[in-house]
Amino acid sequence: MIKSAKLTTLAICLSIIPTLAQSEKKTVCPRLLTSSSMIVNIDGKFVNEERNRTSVSIEWRHHNDELDTFFVNLNDSPSFNFITAGKYRYMEFDGGKVKRQLGLHHLRENIGKTPLKLDDLELLANGYFKCPDSTKQDINNNVLATAASNTWWSVVVDSLPNPEKLVMRGVTKKPRYVSLANWKAYDGETLPTIASMSSDDYSGSLWIRSASPKEVIETEPSEKTVKPKILLPVPKLFGKIAVEGERKVPLILKLNQQLLSE
Repeated sequence: MIKSAKLTTLAICLSIIPTLAQSEKKTVCPRLLTSSSMIVNIDGKFVNEERNRTSVSIEWRHHNDELDTFFVNLNDSPSFNFITAGKYRYMEFDGGKVKRQLGLHHLRENIGKTPLKLDDLELLANGYFKCPDSTKQDINNNVLATAASNTWWSVVVDSLPNPEKLVMRGVTKKPRYVSLANWKAYDGETLPTIASMSSDDYSGSLWIRSASPKEVIETEPSEKTVKPKILLPVPKLFGKIAVEGERKVPLILKLNQQLLSE
């Protein structure tokens, strides 16, 4: 009898799991900084927790229905690419030769020696926030609870859709204060030009250097560079690789030719 009751309870629990998964999925309300496929170039300078100056340059390639890619260049740490699709993510080092799979707990890691977190990139790419509880009469729309973040639990803004002040709270225990200024239209998308951030241990600023639709960037001739062909076998002239085309004869060979002809 007891065994039968345990089996029944187990069957009920297993049957509820898909329902819970569907309800959890429905509670996610993505809030994206941009809803268009764009390429955004961002620069940042900070004074980190160790009171050292550090900087970062990020090219964010945002896609509506594909992987988001962040090309991260650091002045004092190895540069890398961060690729995320929401459900999975990974990093690339050394031009893609080395790959590192990332779990949710890895999102708490800092980006180099800056105070930025990998989770900041994840939130930018996917905007996973919980939907407000419609059953509550008093709903504070200014408090945005994150749905999949492993670092930040809530983002409190002063107004929507273009806030000027926001406070981020999470596992760091010390809130991050962010000021957004100079909202500007970039081909139909309104983005903040400058974001100043601070906490008890660090401070710094991020600013958008450029933002363009993905289609425009991909059609520019500068993106389609043709690599020079290398001759096989590769000739070497004093340690330099000679490429296909006219090559200058070294001066010492010219002198030798003149002496032999006399």
